[in-house]
Amino acid sequence: SHLKGGFSGDRVQVPSLIAGLRERGHEVKIVSRVNVRNFWRGQIPVSRLVTEAISIRKEMKKFSPDAWLVYGPSTKNPDLFGWWQHPKRYVLWHTEPGGGKSMPKRWRRFFKLAHRHSLARADQVAAHHPGSADGLRAFVAPERLHLFPPAIKIWDCIPSREESRQRLGLSQEAPVVLCVSRFTLDDHERQRPGKTEMVLDLMATLVSLPSDAVLVLVGDGPGRRYLEEEVAKHEPEGRVRLVGHVEDTRWYYAACDLFAYPYRVDLPFVAILEAQSCGRPVVTMGTRSAEVIVDSGRTGLLAKDLDEFQAHMATLTRDRTLCESMGRAGREYIQGFHSMQTRVKQIEGMLYGRT
Repeated sequence: SHLKGGFSGDRVQVPSLIAGLRERGHEVKIVSRVNVRNFWRGQIPVSRLVTEAISIRKEMKKFSPDAWLVYGPSTKNPDLFGWWQHPKRYVLWHTEPGGGKSMPKRWRRFFKLAHRHSLARADQVAAHHPGSADGLRAFVAPERLHLFPPAIKIWDCIPSREESRQRLGLSQEAPVVLCVSRFTLDDHERQRPGKTEMVLDLMATLVSLPSDAVLVLVGDGPGRRYLEEEVAKHEPEGRVRLVGHVEDTRWYYAACDLFAYPYRVDLPFVAILEAQSCGRPVVTMGTRSAEVIVDSGRTGLLAKDLDEFQAHMATLTRDRTLCESMGRAGREYIQGFHSMQTRVKQIEGMLYGRT
């Protein structure tokens, strides 16, 4: 079959989705790499969009795709090129219902209208977290709306805990807690707390953990300098290790006993999926998104507040057998429900009208 790829999307998800579709025998063509957000930001002229639309129209006539797949449409980044060309199948993936408050008023109405037309035209619409699905219900009929969180490509080979700890200079006996994150600051525009604050909450749980427990922080971002100052205050030295950006995080997932992520924002985070795929249990906040990507009680523990989060941490850091049991279940769970291979099959079903 011939599938026409969406024109924008996440740097990790989109290449993996395209590769997965091609591996299953589909021909995928990316018809445009124009970021329409650059238009309302004043970085490209309106003539560029017109030229792009004409070029895509000509390409459509030559290619005649069986389906058009758009990744990441929203009011700020709507599909301006696909819905009005009446493709045979039209599917929106990783869809957001609204947004656009930061846009200039003179363009907000036009972009909102384009996005609403796109939603109305779509044969199937997939949201990537429960909040998005809630907002889309006002515009999309239930039989056309689906919830599919991000998926990951599972690593073929995961090093052993012993090998990883030896490589990273970690004790073989001590409980090791891992957090992988970008150290962001508060986003006042979106009323979203920074992940730097989350890491501070995580560091505060150390008082309830075994005295030899080690917290390893992997990541970088604007909050790193502040975290370095806080890490330096912890006694004994080395109990909290901030290692910065890492290209291959497998060694850190493999080295830890559990993965901790006390972030209270209701979004699905890829690091939580990665930890489970590496056979490590997760402890995170009990948001609706977390309930979608963690099999609570089987592959991880969800907390209603920071006190319960701390209690879950204390339990798992004292029970490696339980960690290992939950870790085995986690790898099986991700393979079955949140692997890229599984998600590609689900996209395929939407494109063929089987979902």
